Amino acid sequence: MRPPKLFRSKHYVAVVGLYRSGKTVFITSFINHVLHHRPADLKLGNGGVQLTFDEELRPVNGFIRFPYEKYRCENNGRWPLKTNLLYQYRCSFFRSDWTWTKGQLALIDIPGERLADIPMSKLSFAQWSDWLLERVFQDQHYRNLSQIFLSAINRDGVGESEITLAYRRLLAELYKSYRPVITPSTFLLNDEGEFSGAALIRGDISGSFVGLNEDEQFAPLPANVRQKDMALTNGFASRYEKYRRKLAVPLTRTISRCNELAILIDPTTLLAANTGMYNGNRALLDQLFQILSPGKGIFGVGMDLLRKSFGGHWGQSGISKIAIVATKADKVHDSQRDKLTELVKDMAEGVVNKFKLKSMQLDCKFFGCAAVKSTTSVSNGQLRGHLPGEEGFAEYEVSELPSKWPGKWHEGEFVFPDVAPAFPENDAIPPDHLGMDDVVDFLLSPQT
Repeated sequence: MRPPKLFRSKHYVAVVGLYRSGKTVFITSFINHVLHHRPADLKLGNGGVQLTFDEELRPVNGFIRFPYEKYRCENNGRWPLKTNLLYQYRCSFFRSDWTWTKGQLALIDIPGERLADIPMSKLSFAQWSDWLLERVFQDQHYRNLSQIFLSAINRDGVGESEITLAYRRLLAELYKSYRPVITPSTFLLNDEGEFSGAALIRGDISGSFVGLNEDEQFAPLPANVRQKDMALTNGFASRYEKYRRKLAVPLTRTISRCNELAILIDPTTLLAANTGMYNGNRALLDQLFQILSPGKGIFGVGMDLLRKSFGGHWGQSGISKIAIVATKADKVHDSQRDKLTELVKDMAEGVVNKFKLKSMQLDCKFFGCAAVKSTTSVSNGQLRGHLPGEEGFAEYEVSELPSKWPGKWHEGEFVFPDVAPAFPENDAIPPDHLGMDDVVDFLLSPQT
């Protein structure tokens, strides 16, 4: 007779992805492996652990269900459209190495554009303005573009409509130049989940607003302008506060309620862009950790010791496990893939370490993976894969990865073509992958 499952191991995972990190495919593949686990293809624990799906659970806390079936179908041969809303997928599962415990999984899909708003949750309008103007926009890759905006708002008699128009033009240029700190994020992704990226590439900002809507726009103001025009400052501060309460605070609270965090980074996309994109993404990582302040104190560790014998997390007590994942490992040669992990470690380790040192318990690991392996290395030194928009498979050149991040690079110096994901047509067969088993095992295992 099998023992009853008296305990619950709760794995509430917030999945956040930096620009073009493959978050939708990652989540879809993760769910596919949970639904139809094959121990020979996704090795967990000692290699012989069987993961068994129990039942799907309804989304909670106002989330929309992650449309797994839609993305599982769309992923076969082309990249799916990006997810623009807060999605959740919940289910229960069993692990063959857990005697008394049943697992509960919740994957929370966080749109990457919203990450730039997270600092708002802890900053006043003045502090947010100073963070952007005195820190982010001081990076040389932002400074040249932001000078036009700063010149416009420092003129005598300038009105709020001129300021918001100048800021919208700045954000459009930042987007076209691969600068990721674009806030308020409704400029790219409005409150209804409509993405304006294609229009911005064409130079059309008519549908992109810096606020909840056209009438609730605001822009950062330097200290001298805030002191000189209190009516303007108070108006912007009031709109900022409405935005902060409606979008930034709930988003931060949602992530903070999770006990695990998966951060997806695609180093090949950062290298294919420029140094400014790297600097901006690292700034976002730093702010994410500053606001969330992950890790457990003495009380949380004490509770973990009490329940360790039974496996997993019994409840939510703050983020105590972080997977930082270099995605799309199939875009580089087999011999280069270890470098992906080293690059994300080099990028993020300094940000994470101070929180590990301040916390009694924070487990952070770095991984390289391809949620769907869609290429093969061929003997002529090229990769073979299905390039989007082309018929059949092609063999093509890719750049070698640097052993560490260069001091400076420009768009076009590194080339890593996108390749269409190859999900099996049989949806009961999870996709081939690279390193996905290490990530899944880490996130669905008890706290060490």
